[in-house]
Amino acid sequence: MVGLITTAVQRRLTTPRRLSRAMDARSRQGHRRLIKVLLDDVSIGAESVLEVSYLRNVERPHGLPRGLRRQSRHGLRYIGDVGYDEYALLVQLDSRAGHEGVGRFRDMDRDNRFATVGWVTLRYGWFDVVEHPCSVARQVATVLTARVGPVRCAVARAAPAYLNDRG
Repeated sequence: MVGLITTAVQRRLTTPRRLSRAMDARSRQGHRRLIKVLLDDVSIGAESVLEVSYLRNVERPHGLPRGLRRQSRHGLRYIGDVGYDEYALLVQLDSRAGHEGVGRFRDMDRDNRFATVGWVTLRYGWFDVVEHPCSVARQVATVLTARVGPVRCAVARAAPAYLNDRG
């Protein structure tokens, strides 16, 4: 179900809003609650099963700030998977499709161009996100924390969980 919905939206065959309206128009819909939650995830920009997995396994349960999805930044022609713009951190989620051969060099070029404007890129695949989400969250939190700068103790106590080691 996740793959069908994310693929349909990614290929611009439909939108989360249209799917939600179509589901609401039906008196009977199996897994209605599950589909509604999935459509909410897709509506904020999670356009693949891996991106939904990152959102559900890494970002939300570990209290990371909400990243901005599927946006270009700094006038660069590349669209990033998840950007923590306030921290100049880009998280790229790579499955095999599109990331081999020429796609691999396109990814390197994107990472290099983002580095020239002060951004860090972290790159994860299926194994990382599904089998080691805590490790991924720890790495993301470490970079977010390092890019915030010094935080006073009073601020650190009131800050989100990923900042609590500071101060």
